[in-house]
Amino acid sequence: MAKEINRARTDAVKQTVAAHPGMVAFALAPAVVVFGVLWLVTNFWLALLVGLVVGGGAAWTLLRR
Repeated sequence: MAKEINRARTDAVKQTVAAHPGMVAFALAPAVVVFGVLWLVTNFWLALLVGLVVGGGAAWTLLRR
């Protein structure tokens, strides 16, 4: 069952990102720091795998209803 994309919400997100890029960078900064630390401590591929798993889990949690 496919979910339909809400155009109003999509446009609102695009406008927010365009108007406040600093806020978006601030919100994403912890994820970038964790990725960098994992990369330094282990290796790039493990850091990428952890990022994909966490990102996929977050997307699944936010998009399910």
